[in-house]
Amino acid sequence: MTLEKQVRMNGNNGPTFGERIRIFFGLSRMSHSILDMAHPGVGALLVLGAFPDGSTLVLGFLAAFAGFTSVFALNDVMDWRVDSEKMEKYRRESSAFDLDALGFRHPIAQGKLRYASAFGWVFFWGVLSLWLAYLLKPLCAAILVAAISLEVGYCSLLRVTHWKVLLSGCMVGIGSLAGIYAVMDAPPPLFALLFFAWTFSWEVGGRNIPNDWADLDEDINLGIRTFPVRYGRRLSSRISFAFLGITVLSSLFFPLLVPVKYGFAYQAAALAAGIVFLIVPGTRWVLDQSTESAMALFNRACLYPLCVFILVIFLIVLQ
Repeated sequence: MTLEKQVRMNGNNGPTFGERIRIFFGLSRMSHSILDMAHPGVGALLVLGAFPDGSTLVLGFLAAFAGFTSVFALNDVMDWRVDSEKMEKYRRESSAFDLDALGFRHPIAQGKLRYASAFGWVFFWGVLSLWLAYLLKPLCAAILVAAISLEVGYCSLLRVTHWKVLLSGCMVGIGSLAGIYAVMDAPPPLFALLFFAWTFSWEVGGRNIPNDWADLDEDINLGIRTFPVRYGRRLSSRISFAFLGITVLSSLFFPLLVPVKYGFAYQAAALAAGIVFLIVPGTRWVLDQSTESAMALFNRACLYPLCVFILVIFLIVLQ
């Protein structure tokens, strides 16, 4: 029974205010999108080695929030038919905590939100993010357009090729570069490239493949092309783990390219964060090949950028 039917049976004309908040929270997957805002924040702080001015800080925060809110919701808007089919036929039963459970998962597919309302939500936040990004710097607006285009491409290839994962990684990587270019017109090219590799490998190894791995049986039956569907559980988990290693290693080279004070302390803390949030859960997943371990990695990986962001803030405050 859909949530919409439950509401009608309770005699309500529609969802309550609290339910509406959860609906749009789930549509934009804000349990993920808010955490992802840490990525451009890390880039901005590292390349500057200090906090940006107040206006840049506020404008950048608002632009990032609007952009991530729009892009994450765009995924649901484009995939709602497949999501509806999946939710009608399958119910994932797992004792593992899933960040998606913090909001109504796929509210369009559940019949809880009209498509027009969801599209309006995406359009509003998308236009707002473009305007704010342009005010920040025109290049940031161009980066946002590129990220949105990659997301559209990723969704369009859902049943076409497993290589769409590269578009997902590029979308996160390019979007995160906006934080760097928002505060510096010409950042060190090697740092920008390394930062892209860091965010790209995190998205592919920490989120995309583990999440698809947990949905393997459903994706096979629905004709969805993913790395786990193409390469199987064991090999795809190992590929994912390799990307996790790249993520951790790349983070250790940042102090060599940008002015990070207490560079050794940063490297030690970044290594510890990578081990706790990526390597340990990733190792457990590769060894036991369970859905619970895959989702545990996914959830911990979502917290990893925030941990690094807090670390960089702490080191700047100590200066």
